[in-house]
Order: sequence, then structure tokens, then C-alpha cells
Amino acid sequence: MPSSVDYLRRLRTPAPVAHRDAAGPGVTVLVPTYTAPETDRIESLRLCADSVLRGGPARGGLPVSFVVVDNGLSPAAARRLGALLAATGRPHHIVRSPSRPPGDRYTAAHARNAGLAYLAGLPADSPLRHRYLLFLDDDTALAPDALELLIATLETRGQAVAACPRVVPVADPARWLHRPRPGPAPAAVRLPGALRDGEYDLLSTTSHGSLVTGRTVGLLVRQGPVLASARRHGPLFYEATPYGSTEDILVMAVLSHLGELWSVPAAEVADETRKTPGTTRAQQYKWGYDHAWLSRAMSDAGLLRPGVHTLSWTPGHGWRYARHAWGPVTGFLINPDELALGHRMLSTLTEQRSVAAGMFGPRAGQITAGTRLLGRILRRWRTGPAPEEQTPRSDLPPLAGRDWAGLRDGLDALVGHLAGNAVGSLDNRPGPDGVPLSFLYGARQPAVQGAPALTTQTTS
Repeated sequence: MPSSVDYLRRLRTPAPVAHRDAAGPGVTVLVPTYTAPETDRIESLRLCADSVLRGGPARGGLPVSFVVVDNGLSPAAARRLGALLAATGRPHHIVRSPSRPPGDRYTAAHARNAGLAYLAGLPADSPLRHRYLLFLDDDTALAPDALELLIATLETRGQAVAACPRVVPVADPARWLHRPRPGPAPAAVRLPGALRDGEYDLLSTTSHGSLVTGRTVGLLVRQGPVLASARRHGPLFYEATPYGSTEDILVMAVLSHLGELWSVPAAEVADETRKTPGTTRAQQYKWGYDHAWLSRAMSDAGLLRPGVHTLSWTPGHGWRYARHAWGPVTGFLINPDELALGHRMLSTLTEQRSVAAGMFGPRAGQITAGTRLLGRILRRWRTGPAPEEQTPRSDLPPLAGRDWAGLRDGLDALVGHLAGNAVGSLDNRPGPDGVPLSFLYGARQPAVQGAPALTTQTTS
């Protein structure tokens, strides 16, 4: 696996890849799976496969094949997986996880790279190779018309390399599939991507996520150029982020060099949510840590401008970007008003050791120290000199309000994410005054549904 610097520099100076589709129509579905103690992922994968096969294109005879990566299955689960795939009646293959030293992580990025490497080694006329490649997780399900809409988006745009659905977090994907269909959705829109003039726009990528770059869940890509890129330039997914949780935003930057990225909000995919507040906090901690780590890795790769970059929301005026000069420091603050709220919550939770230990376990001491550092940085930002540059970010959709129904999960996610930011930034290299040379604080910002498109290139 290339170093983070080598991989990230590839985002800025990629080698060209011929834009060529695989010869035959159809879809290869790539899914990693594993045995988890808290849920039956084989049954959720069954629902995932059924949702693909019950969609219009598959029912109409479109060739569909499945490549499933065994990402740590128990023997019993592996047997059930084989029976499940055989019952589909479609070409399929199970890619076995490579043996790894005890304790080594085998993340979704490893699994997807293993599946892509297997496909890249097959002849073009293999029954497992088709024009399109669909990335799904084993706890996701496609809406009945989603695949048709994603295929149509790529079929009608010769320069498009990827089409992303709208990911809908739900507690029960099976029940979600039988819900009343929603009304008309916004038209498809070309995503702006994360690269701007050779630099990575880490601020909007981490604040608005899939609205800027798209996501891997439910992503449909042209298989030919994607496999050609993997063969020539190495693994498509970066495998060595600390918690393995930022592969989506990195791979979308790689794909943006192969063609246009499009979002298709009318195509929906359900993604099963975490079951408890504790698992939500734990998941978001990993995302928060890796986002802070990215500020260091991308700075080392020369993809970021020095300075403290902020994105602030003002009602009636929208999002505004500002950059402050802090010497050699490269930092990011997303919605400082929300950060101040998050800092107060974390400070309260970490005041007493017993409460901090109950909330955060063995990480409590690091989170306490990281919370103090966040307070220092916010105070310095507020009392420091005026920004060197400011500009509206009218390309970003308005901030959505928070309602009672989403309050609990929102607070759990915010606390977990900022705790990860705090420890990740604390672990980055310190500067001469104790402030890290790179840092990032801020969770993804909720956007108004149906807000104006990020670009003007929409479909009819």
C-alpha cells in the first residue's frame, strides 16, 4: 500500500486513464461482508441482493453478477453465504480475505480493493464483468427504481464515471422498502468534487460530505476505467487511515480524475443505522479522528493552504468562508457556533472522571485533554486578528434546523464526532506554542432538503 503522502499526491497529479466501458451491458455488484456479534449480516445481505434483483433493470433481463468479499466470516456464515448466492441464479464469486497478522484490521477499504483486484484479473468476457460496477454494503438496500435511475444517468452522459444515490439512514431497511413512495425528487446534479485548483477542499468535504463528493454506498461506476485505474496506479481505496473510516471521500477524489461525478437524489438506498446511542458515538468518534488525521496527511502532501480555515453560518446570509494566518498552522473549524456548543458539552462530560469513563471508556483521558485544547483554539480564534480573506460559500446548501425527532441521535453524533476530532487533533504534531500544526474540528452539517443544487448542471 502506498504511503498516505504518495496516495494523496495521486489526487493532485493523476496519470490519465482511457475512458472505456466494458463491452457488455449489465451490473457487477461488489459487497464486503463479515460476521458481527450484534446482527445477522447474512440476512441483511440477502435483503440487499433481493433489492437489486427486484429492481426494474434486473427484472427486465439485465445481466447482474455478485462479487462478495469474505471480510471475516465464521464457517457457518460462509456456508450460508454460498447458499444465498447460489439461490440468486446469477454468476457469483466469493473473494476470500487475505491472511493477515493477528490483530491487523481488515477494513472495508481492504475488502473493496480485494474485490477490485479480483475483477481486474478476469478476462473482459467473464460473466462476472459488466459495463457497470455497483458498490453496496451488506446492510443496505436499493429502492425499486434506484438502479434504473443510476444506469440512466451514466448512459445519457458520456463523460460521467460515477452516479451516487441519496443514502437514507433507516432503522429497518426491510420495512423501508415497503413504505409509500415519496413525491418527486430533485433532478440529478453534477457534484463539484473536492479538488479546487490543485488543492483539496477539506472544509466543505467534511462539512457537507456526500453533497460535495458523493458516497461509496450505492455508488454506480463505469467498470472499465475504474479497473484500468486500479491496474495501472494501485489500489483505488486507501487502506491505512487510522480507523478505516474516510475511504469514501478519498476515493471520490480519485474517481473525479476519471470523469464527472453525478448525484441522483431520486435514486435512494437505505443504510441501516446504529442500534444504540453508544454505537452511534463510537462510530462517529472514528470518523472524527480520521478527519482530524486527514488535516495532517493532506498538509504533508501539499494539498492544503496554511492558515486556519473556517466555515460559519449566519441566518439570512448563509455560509461564509474565512482564512486566518496562524504561522505554520493549517487548521479547520466548521460552524464555530456549533463547535462552542459541542465544546461546552464535552467539557461538562469530562469534568468528572467517573462520568467521562462511563461515556468514553479508556479514551476518557485523551478526550479530556483534547477538549481543553479545543477550548484554547476557539479562544485564540475569537480574540485573534481579523481574517486575511473572506468570501461567501453560496455553493453550499442552507443549514437545516434541528427538530425534536432528530435531537438524540444528533447530539450523540456531535459528541462522538467532536471527541474524535479532539483526540485526532491532539495526536497531530504540536507547534511551538502547543497548538497542533494541523487540526480539524466540526461534524457534518445538516442541509435543507430540496435546497438549490450545488451546481447548475442538472437533468430534466
